[in-house]
Amino acid sequence: MPNTICIEPKQRAKLELGLYQVERKPFRYEIKIPADVFASPNAESFVGANMAGRVQKIFVNENDIVREGMPLAVLESATIANLVAEFIESASAFALADADYKRKQLIADEKIFAEKVLLESQAARRIAEAKLLAAQARCLGAGFTKADLEKIKANPDSAVSSVLIRANLSGVVAKRFVTLGEYLEPNKPLFQIVRLDEVMLIGNVFEPEFGKVRAGQSVEVKFGAFHTETFVGKIHSIGAIVNETTHALPIRVLLANPHHKLKPSMHAEMSITIESEQPELIVPTSAIGLDGERRIAFVQKNDTTFEARYVKLGEETNTFSLVREGLNEGDIIATKNIFFLKSQWKANELAED
Repeated sequence: MPNTICIEPKQRAKLELGLYQVERKPFRYEIKIPADVFASPNAESFVGANMAGRVQKIFVNENDIVREGMPLAVLESATIANLVAEFIESASAFALADADYKRKQLIADEKIFAEKVLLESQAARRIAEAKLLAAQARCLGAGFTKADLEKIKANPDSAVSSVLIRANLSGVVAKRFVTLGEYLEPNKPLFQIVRLDEVMLIGNVFEPEFGKVRAGQSVEVKFGAFHTETFVGKIHSIGAIVNETTHALPIRVLLANPHHKLKPSMHAEMSITIESEQPELIVPTSAIGLDGERRIAFVQKNDTTFEARYVKLGEETNTFSLVREGLNEGDIIATKNIFFLKSQWKANELAED
């Protein structure tokens, strides 16, 4: 098949071909990665109760802003009443044991009783203290604060059968899973709280780019809802396991979100700029034509003669393309009027046929 194009000198004098000498240069290109927004690690929490009970009050709704420790709901339960009763009983028993031990310490030097009596009193105090600490821990686990328990100790005759469910994170109530009066089973989530000062994007890179992305690399992000704005973040981590179906690796990007514009489940496009470690053979993308599914370039042999060559490309941008096969450093190629050269080449083929 002929691969040479000869142009008449007069025609060549009028034809602008934008000649370019092929050379090796550092090559920069962008990887575009679709991604989704998630809450940042350690910035999402589900709040629930670890015991059965009925929801007596609810103080917040979805999208409300809450602070850590803020009351969200009131849970009423017979279990709570039993825990409080156990705590009051343990606190009272410890108070008696403590007073008895201190009294016996004061008179121990007078040899009124044997040392064994003091040791027994000390042991009883330690046992009472251990029971009190255990009862206190169970109450704290149920949702009481230390301040709550001090109030209960100060007023042991008050009947307490409910506890405040409090926020364990400052943020926004993303979801509310409970209704007023609902009876809850243990460990059922009541609220989802998300802190939005920082969000995480998760996207996927494919095998050709595995070795080209790294943690700490800068990433530009665009969102459909804010297409005039570009957000900048960094790669937080790269997955260790390739997805069996897609053969992709997940990458996670942390993104500052001080105005809470970005919400979980939003879609985004991440752009990562990759730069080659060594100079690569590159040509202007405008120099590459198409012949069916194959790529072609036109190499100047002399002022009026060009050779059509099939080429294989690597990464491509709107400006430059990386050449894998078909061209050599120093070749001079046309970058303009490629369609004319291709037409002349095809005409030569037909003439040969």
